[in-house]
Amino acid sequence: MEEKGEFKLFISLIDRANLRKSLSESAIYTCLAPKDEFLNAYFLDELNYNSLDQVPITEVRAYINYHFINGMYYTYDLEKRYTSTENLINKSRVTNYKTRSEGKNIGKNIRIFSPSFFTIQGEDFEFNYQKKGDKSFYIEGVKISTSQCDIGARNGVIHILDSPLFPSLRTDLAISKDPDLSIFSSWIERHSQYVLGEVDEQGNVDTTLYKNFSFGRNLADENTLSTLFAPTDDAIKKYFEPYMDLIDNTLDSVPKHVMYSLIRSSVHANLWYHSDLVRNQPQWNALTGYILFGNPVLESIIGTTPASNSFIYKTNRVMESPEMSSVRSGIMMKYKIYNQWYWMMTNKGLGAGIVDVLFYQHSPKTLLVQSDEIWGSPFAQDMDQIQLEKRLKECRAGIFHFNVLTDGGFKKRFYPTDEGYILFDDNKFFDHTGHSVNLITKSPVWEKPTGSIYEIDGFLNPLDRLDINNTVWKKIQSNSNLSSFKAIVDKALMAGELQLTGFFTYSVFAPSNAALSAAGISPSSLTAEAAKNLINRHIVTNRHLFTDGVFTGQLTNKKGEYLTFSGAWNTFSIQFQNNVAYPIPSSSNVQGSNGVLHVINKVL
Repeated sequence: MEEKGEFKLFISLIDRANLRKSLSESAIYTCLAPKDEFLNAYFLDELNYNSLDQVPITEVRAYINYHFINGMYYTYDLEKRYTSTENLINKSRVTNYKTRSEGKNIGKNIRIFSPSFFTIQGEDFEFNYQKKGDKSFYIEGVKISTSQCDIGARNGVIHILDSPLFPSLRTDLAISKDPDLSIFSSWIERHSQYVLGEVDEQGNVDTTLYKNFSFGRNLADENTLSTLFAPTDDAIKKYFEPYMDLIDNTLDSVPKHVMYSLIRSSVHANLWYHSDLVRNQPQWNALTGYILFGNPVLESIIGTTPASNSFIYKTNRVMESPEMSSVRSGIMMKYKIYNQWYWMMTNKGLGAGIVDVLFYQHSPKTLLVQSDEIWGSPFAQDMDQIQLEKRLKECRAGIFHFNVLTDGGFKKRFYPTDEGYILFDDNKFFDHTGHSVNLITKSPVWEKPTGSIYEIDGFLNPLDRLDINNTVWKKIQSNSNLSSFKAIVDKALMAGELQLTGFFTYSVFAPSNAALSAAGISPSSLTAEAAKNLINRHIVTNRHLFTDGVFTGQLTNKKGEYLTFSGAWNTFSIQFQNNVAYPIPSSSNVQGSNGVLHVINKVL
């Protein structure tokens, strides 16, 4: 560089930073040599210093290191590295190089483009730098001189630049400098934290405070490469416009956990050029999980913000997270009303099954929730472990595996939950014990395409599926109208089977004493084999509450014979061949820990 005579200012900065020896002997480098006028363009015009003597030594070192790449890369090497890489995704990745590190200041990532890149991915250069390349060699958006490149030296190679190369900012700083991304930047900074460095082999602690982020990917780490879909201020305002009454009519009041969720859905691993998005439409691995990336997001990209360790695509819509596209979003946004539900979701796994983090294909849900006022004392945080587990099950008894809005709202029927079936009738919900709570809000307080939330005024009792004192056999024993059926079960030696809890569940259609008598069946007259045949004809595997008419059709009993179910409530019937039986209303749909008991008026 000294021999060339065009780099006196750059060499003077190298000497001022005491880097002459290091850059001559410590390693092999590719030098991106800036002419004297380029330094003035950066320090005086861009950073507004009056003279180079005013520039702090830390900025001088950063500038110098940015112009030295680790390793020796002639233009031949740059081209070969790209052309010899097999698939297009990897071709994109090999454009990434690393500048010189010094002590605790690690090098920055920098992109170098060869002529072959412009043949295959020229639109990516134009998209990122808003100008066309001419199939030469470029560093970021800066062209390498075609006549002054590949200048060999003992410890590397020099490429002279045609225009100034300004050091790029890391992701968090780049976002903070973009006026279109001020809200997104403030969200990110709310999740920033500072941590001490590592402990060395001698036990000495690096007391430098390093910036980090609590949402799972350190955008302040030059070694962490990411792709971001950063929503503009207008996009965020548009997204939250329907919810302004929930956030006190100011975006500053967006709940932090909502910010957290939306940030995580906007941050993706690795660097992806625009052509990679168009060509591959990959399953994007956001911090929230895999999502299907398609045209709606591609079409929302309106520009880019340059950064050293990421590609930042500015979007005119928010990349909605799995949580915010599910019914759980209602609890997140209305946490001031349902703070106990939010606490249970984030600390006790109450939200399990509500959100599909893979492809946003959430299973339909209806949530019956209690406001904090109805929740009462103690709050979840103050409950002991036994109370907390009980309350968790009570909450799950109000999560229906069904979105009532798709069925026109609540109607008289049994709704399935993880804690048994819940009957809705006359604006009340009844659990397996007959206990009821009232529906407070006939219209949902929150709705999404896959779910809705309603308020109730109390808690429903969960069904303990391991309770040996609440089995279908116990239900049969306790019903005096089934004494004959009980005796037949005993003769068939099947009591133990109907008492088992765990894997197997049964729906038992038990003929009443009167029904058995009318059929001329006496327990004492049956052989054990005949008794077993009769019992198995009246049992269907799995837990079913048929009488609401939701299911019509055929199921096989334990003998392999088809039973036909049809009608609803007063017209509900079970048919076997020419025999039609009807359930006795007061004694049907009796839920036990291992099944359901239906008392019927006729023997099948």
